[in-house]
Amino acid sequence: SSSSNRRPGVRHSTFKSLRLGLSSQSIASGFLRFWDSLNFKKGMEFVGITVLFLDEKVNSVIHGFTPVGRASHYMPFLKVDSIVKVDRFEVARCSK
Repeated sequence: SSSSNRRPGVRHSTFKSLRLGLSSQSIASGFLRFWDSLNFKKGMEFVGITVLFLDEKVNSVIHGFTPVGRASHYMPFLKVDSIVKVDRFEVARCSK
């Protein structure tokens, strides 16, 4: 991966440090990709953005979602193949 998109001063974290639930935790992680999340039952209404984060140290991927009310705040920082820092989020177990 290219280091040109890496944010200076942001240290990479591992997913192992995450705790279940809503808290003030933060993580800096490799950012793979994002796309618009749409509600197909409501005429393709934009409901937020879906993101994929990568922990290169343990080769693990986390799926995330940012609701429509916060999407515009984060969009300028979402650059594929960069490291992004995310604060104050909820962690839930994956059903699979």
